[in-house]
Amino acid sequence: MSRLEDKPGYYFLVAFVGVIGAISTIAFYELYLRIWNETLSILSYSRLYIFLFVFLALATSFVLVRLFAESKSTGSGTHSVLETYHLKNGETSLRDTIVKPLASVFTMGFGGSAGPEGPSLLVGGGLASNIARRLKVRIQYHRRIFIARAAAGLTAVFRTPLTGILFALEIPYKNDLDMETFIEASIATIPSYLISVVILGSERFFGTVSGGEITLSEIGLSLVLGLICGLYAIFFTKIFSLAGNVRMSLRKRIGNLGLIVIGAISLGAIGYYSIYAVGVGLNFVNEIVKGTSFAVAFVLAIILLKTLATTITLNFGGSGGLFFPTIVIGAGIGYAFSILSGNGSSVFFIAVGMAALLAGTHKILLTPTAFVVETLGGIYAIPALIASAVSYLVSRGSTFYTIQPKTRLKTEELAVERFFLRAKKTIPTKLEQTVAGDFMTKQPIYIHIGTTIKDALGAFEKTTLRVLPAVDEKMNVIGAVTIEDLGNVDSKHMNETLSEMLMHRPLVVRKETSLEKIAELMMDKGEDHVFVVDDDEKLIGVISGIDVVRKITELSQ
Repeated sequence: MSRLEDKPGYYFLVAFVGVIGAISTIAFYELYLRIWNETLSILSYSRLYIFLFVFLALATSFVLVRLFAESKSTGSGTHSVLETYHLKNGETSLRDTIVKPLASVFTMGFGGSAGPEGPSLLVGGGLASNIARRLKVRIQYHRRIFIARAAAGLTAVFRTPLTGILFALEIPYKNDLDMETFIEASIATIPSYLISVVILGSERFFGTVSGGEITLSEIGLSLVLGLICGLYAIFFTKIFSLAGNVRMSLRKRIGNLGLIVIGAISLGAIGYYSIYAVGVGLNFVNEIVKGTSFAVAFVLAIILLKTLATTITLNFGGSGGLFFPTIVIGAGIGYAFSILSGNGSSVFFIAVGMAALLAGTHKILLTPTAFVVETLGGIYAIPALIASAVSYLVSRGSTFYTIQPKTRLKTEELAVERFFLRAKKTIPTKLEQTVAGDFMTKQPIYIHIGTTIKDALGAFEKTTLRVLPAVDEKMNVIGAVTIEDLGNVDSKHMNETLSEMLMHRPLVVRKETSLEKIAELMMDKGEDHVFVVDDDEKLIGVISGIDVVRKITELSQ
């Protein structure tokens, strides 16, 4: 029987999701602007009111989510998107779709440091999920519709269609593209962009910016700025992660209200120093893009305070996005770098700083360049891409999102990812306490390093495993051999000795290695087997991906 996803009607559904995403996103964005303008109006009477407003920013968000949302976690909207995408197959409730974006609106409107893309990524998903279920769209397509709606929401708030499409492809994984969502993201983004232009206008998000020719010297300096942003990305993500640990520790001692009070006092002090360091931060970016002169010391202070304000907001009760705060901080780094390198307040380095810091913290490479091109101009494309690549490489695995796998996995590795990420939230202590020795397969089948390829193939006949360890005379693991690699060997070489050219680098752990570490290793390296050794480095066991899944299932019961 033909299903909806095999018919043209499926793509009309995806386009409809884009329309809904755009309209609802713009509605929430306009509500935020009204609240923020009222907040600024009251703050003009006395800056001391900032302490009251940031308390409301955290408390209102926390109470809304705790009382009315189905998922009770506040914080980053992008993290919620990744959680829904990887753990719930794109399924999100209507309650979360309304409540969480509303919580983000109040967080930003009252001065919390968060980005408008947070609610834009979440809004509309519940409706899309419900429509998909009612029309009996196959479950693997729900994720595509969900991420396509996220792309449409991002496009609507920034009026950046290419950024929305690339974000949908890049954000699910650190080092991979989710190409299966390309068509859906493109179809959802087009009507979203058109509706956004009709309602908000066609002007670029940061207005009209003029630019001249780019020199070779500026390209060279872009490499240096990319390096600086890569290092700052490591600092930013580490601080953000540390704040999450501090939050959990403090919650046990002082409760949620105590957390909100501490967060509000900290945010209030930051906002009292400068309004540029709290709120969304669009006012600060607009000022430096237009050429307003600031002292370097002041800008450096804003960079650090905005980093702290964002970290506090999204870890102490507030909700919203990390995308735009990163843009603001990156713009500040670019501005300071431009002044210190003797180039004046150059928009060139502001644009490059935006892209580079975004690439390093979010593990996206093309999206930052697209954002800069669509908001400031195409002249910045090449230097932004170069700096983004440097930042991406320098920052290595650093990212805001613990739920962002390294690559798109297959079969057993994919099962490990799904089960582990869910267990990380529900049974973290059991994952840490369970060790390799508790569930490894003892007395594993292995291949001696000196055996022939023919005999190695014979060893695979005794097991259902597709990977076997190769050991030396001391039972030390030298490599890992797959049946696929042996099957590719020409028959005339069958009597040759097994060589290291046919081996993969093995994943080796000790018997006291935790289940958590083993699963992370498998996901990070894209492998579905680890080999367990004793204190003398001798092989004593093997663990496959399915062993990990079975153990997690057992612990979850």
